[in-house]
Amino acid sequence: MYIGVDLVKIKRWEKIIEKYPERLKKIFTTEEIEHCEKKGRKKAESYAALWGAREAAGKALGIGLQGATWQDAYVTWTNLGAPVLHLKGEFKRRATQMGIKTMAMSISHEDNLSITVVVLGR
Repeated sequence: MYIGVDLVKIKRWEKIIEKYPERLKKIFTTEEIEHCEKKGRKKAESYAALWGAREAAGKALGIGLQGATWQDAYVTWTNLGAPVLHLKGEFKRRATQMGIKTMAMSISHEDNLSITVVVLGR
């Protein structure tokens, strides 16, 4: 079992959204952006969580973001709204090399913080 955790300041993402909105398309998928933008005032919270998912996935894989693109980990949602982690590119190659068969992710927010935990299993 491999675990990655990332803690993100939501206010940092408020600033990024305001100052560099064009960067969002380089980091997040179209579906992720649409999901976050629907959140209105809480969109920074959602962007922070999705960034945390990428960081936590990289940590669980033992490579951080080294050799990966920002979209090598991305999130979709079930009909009930639960986040589902997906890997591609360098992250998928590394997961295959490690024999990863299962992935689980949990996201939580409190005040100015978002935390994401990724658990990978063989």
